Amino acid sequence: MSRCIISLSRVICHTPPRLVMDDINPRPQKRLRTDPNFVDTAGPRCLLPPSLSSLADPAPPTSPGLKSLPPHVLLLALPALLLHPPTHEKYALSLFLSLKAVRLCLQLPALAPDVECYAWTALAEVGMRVIKSGFCKTGEYEWTIGLEEEVEKAIGKGLLLAQKHPVLRHLRHHLSLLHAHFAFWRSNTRFARAVLRRLISTLVPSDPPTIIYAAHLALVTQLTSSPSTSSSSHGKGTDSSTSFQPHSKPLEVQAALTALTNLSAIAAQNQHSSMLKLVAVLRLRVLVAAEMWDMVGDALEDAELLLSLVFDDVNGAKEGGQARGMKREGSEFLTRSYSITAQEVHDSAASQCRSQSPPQTEPGDETWAEQPLPDGKDAKEDPLTAALTVHTLMLGIVYHIHGGRARSAEPRLAALHSLMDSGAPVGGVNADGLVEVPISPHPPIHLRVSHPRVIFLLTFLISSVAKRDPVGRRPKKKVFAESGIAHCREGHEEDEDSAVEIKVPPWFSHADMENIDQNTLRIEADLLCELAAVSIQRYDFGAAEKHLDTVVALTRTHNFFSEYAPRITLHHAHLAHAIGDTDRAGTCYRVAAYLDGAGPVGGSYTNTGGFVAASARAGGALLRIGLAAKQAASNMTSNPVTGEKSHAPYLDESTVALTKDAIARCSASTSAPLPALAELLSAALSPSQIIRSKSLLKHALALSSSAGDNHMRALVLAVVGAQYVHTAPEHAMEVLAVCETLGAGMGASEKKPAGAESEQGTSKGASISGTGNAALRLWVGERFLELFKRAGKEKRAQKQEEFNALYRSAIDAVRMVTD
Repeated sequence: MSRCIISLSRVICHTPPRLVMDDINPRPQKRLRTDPNFVDTAGPRCLLPPSLSSLADPAPPTSPGLKSLPPHVLLLALPALLLHPPTHEKYALSLFLSLKAVRLCLQLPALAPDVECYAWTALAEVGMRVIKSGFCKTGEYEWTIGLEEEVEKAIGKGLLLAQKHPVLRHLRHHLSLLHAHFAFWRSNTRFARAVLRRLISTLVPSDPPTIIYAAHLALVTQLTSSPSTSSSSHGKGTDSSTSFQPHSKPLEVQAALTALTNLSAIAAQNQHSSMLKLVAVLRLRVLVAAEMWDMVGDALEDAELLLSLVFDDVNGAKEGGQARGMKREGSEFLTRSYSITAQEVHDSAASQCRSQSPPQTEPGDETWAEQPLPDGKDAKEDPLTAALTVHTLMLGIVYHIHGGRARSAEPRLAALHSLMDSGAPVGGVNADGLVEVPISPHPPIHLRVSHPRVIFLLTFLISSVAKRDPVGRRPKKKVFAESGIAHCREGHEEDEDSAVEIKVPPWFSHADMENIDQNTLRIEADLLCELAAVSIQRYDFGAAEKHLDTVVALTRTHNFFSEYAPRITLHHAHLAHAIGDTDRAGTCYRVAAYLDGAGPVGGSYTNTGGFVAASARAGGALLRIGLAAKQAASNMTSNPVTGEKSHAPYLDESTVALTKDAIARCSASTSAPLPALAELLSAALSPSQIIRSKSLLKHALALSSSAGDNHMRALVLAVVGAQYVHTAPEHAMEVLAVCETLGAGMGASEKKPAGAESEQGTSKGASISGTGNAALRLWVGERFLELFKRAGKEKRAQKQEEFNALYRSAIDAVRMVTD
């Protein structure tokens, strides 16, 4: 409202001088004095500049001047006139003056009931802004002492007045929402939700839909949120709606879904399509956050249908169904399907290339992609549709990437890039994160969505996560991560000229601003972790150590290291494992699993922990299996083991127990690539059962190919090739050749112009020398050497020995740099 008043005053001030100067044939002064239709006798001359005031008749106006406003009207209007966003330098002063004005208004004698109720409501609103901004706990502002009790008293007084006077029913609804919000902020969640349920039960059909929708949305928000733990300290507050705890309280998630169902029924009865779209996206968000993946597919389909988003998921669904169905097939069918043919290896490689080569450019260019949004032309014109479409596309990408369906995620990622290129979600008049939900013929609901800056940075993170392939000169995963980090750091530059200006609504608080900053920092930390992961995969250990040091410093500086400690420790374990520091790798794997809540090995604790715990247990099991196999390799020929066992004969009991624990954790998860890891570990425990082992590896290859994970594919192909070395040498050569090609691509150096010198400070890893993943290529080269010697190909064997020596030198060089 204040923006409208300011813009209107500018039009009035500048219009009269333009009319006077454009009058080529001015009227005589006599007509100017006597024509009542031309001169407003109420005194418009006060709007004219002094230089033009002499053109008008200096006679005094016939009507009296402007009357002074009543004190209560002026005092209640001041908070709206003094409203400033938290980025304004006079933000604290505006809150002080607004609070002072409302207090003075309440001290006036003989206030009318409606005026007094409005005054108590204004005191509660302004007081909540002061409290959320943290001014009450710093001790620097004496005018905030006892404000929490004052706000609670204001809400109670206002509710009493609103209940006594039916004409103030709309204020009773508003004060009830404030009461619930205030109780929720004070961590009294049960009482806050009871207030909202009581308010919903008292609503009648004659109430405006805006009030009905606002009450239901507030209940859903509180059911899916937890109070901010840092709201009591200035500058440390975060928005409570971002703290979701679905695993500890699943009943609240179910209550939120029920509330959304009721809200959807009301919107359908009122024929409000915009509210139906909002409810569908909210339901999808709740299910994804609660990790209820079985219900996400149907919710995503409903949301995309309402938003006119059409994608062809038939191929992806068939691949996923085949992969899941393959695991459930009986042993009778395995006798025919266990063998991995060369055609299947090349077909999976071809499908992998198709899924990893969408027609899009890099974010470092002027635009990412110029692809039309499927049936979503209105999204660029309607801010609400644009915001809901962006959230739906992001949640759809997360869902399909989590399930290992890269082909289904690719078109949604291209549509997301196209919509972000249009600037609809991050630019225009609604760049402050506010959109209007039209409720015709009633006034619209102003809805606060994710801030455009957070959406913009989150696009880089989702794009980096969606690109699992580390093969190539410039893998998309690395490009998106580097560009996203650069944009994250723009808002934290010390130079004020280069800092990013963030537009926020004027009613924002310091806690809301801190929420945007915290989201930006966490996105940067996630992108750094993605960079560390792809650097390890590409054998660039120097860059991986640098990124891990940076993310440790970032998380410790901003006091959220404990949230990222399990993930950072897991990356250190992978780095030590790749370098060859087995002792450190084993320790880091155990610490990462412990930090993520994993219980002891061998007990009924497989349901504890999360993705990091399962990945750490799998990594530790693979490490110990590899060490045991290497130690027993020399004794296998001299002391052959007779008979068959259910697992590898060279594994001790502790290793078998760790591997079984990892298999149980990975099998219970649906997040790629954990199911493929479970198949790989199961095959490692049953090397003597050839049919079962090959069927498990075939399933693992199908899962990794569907997920678009070439790093996992290379590992599976290496194990598959080793199984055929003694039984089918030609087939082993074909499989190992694909594995060697993938290893060469994981570290291919970028093309540089002729005569360009290498940058200073570049790590001396294999990524610069062009050897790719030297450890994987050395292992494959040793299998090639064995096959060449067995076939009597001395020249090829000699050439392979030269390659193997090159790989060994690259490995030694990398280890010397990292020591």
